[in-house]
Amino acid sequence: MDVETPSPRGVVYRFDCFTLDLIRGALLAAGGTEIALRPKAFTLLRQLVENAGRLLNRDEIMAAVWPGVAVTDDSVTQAVKEIRRALGDGDQRLLRTVPRRGFLFAAEVSRVDDKATLVVLPPDPDHEQTGIQGTALARSPSGRPMLVVLPFTNMTGDPEQEYFADGITEDLTTALSHLRWFSVIARNSAFTYKDRAVDIRQVGRELGVGYVLEGSIRKAGSRVRITAQLCETEAGSHVWASRFDGDLADIFDLQDRLADAVVGAIEPSLRLAEVERVRAKPTESQTAYDLYLRALPHRFLTREGNNEAMRLLRRAIAIDPGFAAAKGTLAGLHVARFAQDWAEDGDVAEALRCARDVIEDGGEGAPSALAWAGHALAFFARDYEAGNAAVERALLLAPNSAIVLNLGGWSRQYAGDGAGAVARLEQAMRLSPVDPAKFYLMTTLGYAKFLLRDYAEAAKLARRALADQPTYLLTHRLLVASLAQLGDDQLAVMEALKTLLRIAPGYTVSAAAAHTAARDSELFEGLRKAGLPE
Repeated sequence: MDVETPSPRGVVYRFDCFTLDLIRGALLAAGGTEIALRPKAFTLLRQLVENAGRLLNRDEIMAAVWPGVAVTDDSVTQAVKEIRRALGDGDQRLLRTVPRRGFLFAAEVSRVDDKATLVVLPPDPDHEQTGIQGTALARSPSGRPMLVVLPFTNMTGDPEQEYFADGITEDLTTALSHLRWFSVIARNSAFTYKDRAVDIRQVGRELGVGYVLEGSIRKAGSRVRITAQLCETEAGSHVWASRFDGDLADIFDLQDRLADAVVGAIEPSLRLAEVERVRAKPTESQTAYDLYLRALPHRFLTREGNNEAMRLLRRAIAIDPGFAAAKGTLAGLHVARFAQDWAEDGDVAEALRCARDVIEDGGEGAPSALAWAGHALAFFARDYEAGNAAVERALLLAPNSAIVLNLGGWSRQYAGDGAGAVARLEQAMRLSPVDPAKFYLMTTLGYAKFLLRDYAEAAKLARRALADQPTYLLTHRLLVASLAQLGDDQLAVMEALKTLLRIAPGYTVSAAAAHTAARDSELFEGLRKAGLPE
C-alpha cells in the first residue's frame, strides 16, 4: 500500500482485534489478513489512532491528511466511512462522530516500537511508565497503573457518621476513576476491606494494584479533618501522606485538594486540565449531600432497602432540585425497582423526569448519574438512541468506572452488540474483582453471553450470581431461558422455573417483556419453551 506520510520509526499499533502496521503500511485483521484502505483513509486512520482518546476537529484532520490542499468536508466524511467499513464499526464503537465538533477514536490502543517495547497510549512512547519509587507499577489489562481507595476510617467516635467516611471514600474513587492514565478498583471491591486490619502488600496481591490510598475522617462540630496516605504495594512503603482541614461547607474543596495531591504524587506531569474537568461539585447543600450518601447502601437488594433509598433521594432532590447525582441514582433505582416487579404508580414518570433532567444538564460532574439516566431512558421510554448516547458520553467522562462500564454493557446489548457488551463487562469485573454486588455484573454479563447464543455460559453465570443473591428476579429469568434454550436437562428447566415463580408468583412472558429493554426474541422464546405462561 502506498502510504503518503511514512512513519519516521517502525511502529505497530494494536486496538480491538486489529493491527495498524506502519512498518508494512498495512491494516491487519485478526490472523494477519490485510484490509485494503486507500492512502488518504489509511493516513486518517493513523492520525486517529495516534491521537486515541482525543477529539480531533475537521481542521486538524484536514491539515494532517490533506496538507496544503483545499478539500471539502465530504472528503473527510468519505474517508471516515471507508475506515468504519474496514473496521466493521457501523455502530461507532471504535470511531465516534461528535456532532459539530469532530471525531474521536475511542478504542484502547497499544504501541510497539521498533525495539519491541510495548507501551500504552497516551504515555510517552519512549519510556516505560514506572512507579514513584522507580519500580514498575501493577497494571490493568489496558496497561494502566492500578490504584485502590480503601474505606476511610471513621474517627469521630460516632457510628452514625460512618456513612460520611464511606461517602468520602466513594467520592474519591469516582473522582480518580475519571482520570485516564491509571485505573481505579471499583468502590464495592474496595469496601470488602472495611473494618479489617490489612497488610498493604496483601491488598496489592489480592486486587492486583500497585498503589493503595487509605485515610481517616475526623469531625468536630462544623470542622472536618481528612488524613490520607498513599502506599506502594510491592514493598509496602509510604509514598506520600498529607492532612486536610476545613469546614463542612467546603467539603467538596477538601475532596478536590486530596484528589489533586494523590494524582500529583503518582505522576507529576499529569494533565491538570483533566482534574479541573472532573471537579464539578455535586451539590451546594451539605444536607442534600448527606441524604444522598445515606441512600447509597440501601439501593438494590431488598424492596425495603430500595424504598428507603428512594425516600432519602427524594428528600435530597427536594432540598436541591439541581442535584444531578441524586437524580441519576433515583432514575437507576426505578430501573431496578421495575425489573424486580416492585414498581408503583408514578414511578416511571418520575424516573423519566429525573433521567431527562440529568441528560439535559450534560452529566459533566456526575458520569455515573448520566449513565443511569441513559439506562433509564432506554429502559422506560425505549429511546435507545438518546439513552445509549448518554451512556457513551458517561464512558468518555469516566472510562474506568465499573458501574458506568456495567451500564455500558447494557447499552451495547440494546444495540444488539453482544461482543461489545462482553468486552465492557469483563473490564468492569477486572476493576471490581471482589465486589459484594458482583451478582449484578455477572447477571449483565450472562445476558450478553445469551445474546451471543452462548447459553451454557449464560446459565453458568446466572447460577454463580444466584449463589450470591438468590432472590434477584432478572437472574432467575436468565437461568430459565438459558436452560430451556440448551434443551438438554428438562428437570433443571422445571426446577429453575419453579424457583422463579416462587420468587415472583404469577410471572408471565408479557411481564418479562415489560421488565426489559432488550430486544432479543430468543429470551422470550426460551421462557416459552420452559413453560412460563404468556
